[in-house]
Amino acid sequence: IFAATSEYIITGNELANQTITVSTHGMHILSRPMIICDTTRYERNSLLFAVGFVLRRNVDPRPYWPVLSNLSSTFRSMEVESEFLSHHRTRPQVQVVLEDMLVSLNSRQRDCHLVLDDANMLNVQLFRPPPPPTPPVPDYAVPIL
Repeated sequence: IFAATSEYIITGNELANQTITVSTHGMHILSRPMIICDTTRYERNSLLFAVGFVLRRNVDPRPYWPVLSNLSSTFRSMEVESEFLSHHRTRPQVQVVLEDMLVSLNSRQRDCHLVLDDANMLNVQLFRPPPPPTPPVPDYAVPIL
């Protein structure tokens, strides 16, 4: 599956800061690639990373788009401020954050409140999309009294 979808998950500059949804193999793959350009901090002059979710095909991906956007923006800010993603001491915390988020979003409340470090906190909640509007009732279906 990764070989078929990797070009949509790990993208270049063209799709940076865009939410991408790929539906294949009975699942939705949501990804938000981010890029940070800094010639002094990074060996290759920039850091490209992507945050993503994998959902079952029968799950509506729309409620996850703002959560993914919030998470990727938070990670980007933390990287710019304190090298959260690239520093060897803080890199293991990324996996802990993602695992905690998985458990929290799959809970009954469908929300997540995580203290990431002394200066950053992540608060997200999944909201179900509104139901489609009910079709209008035709005149002939209404009884006349």
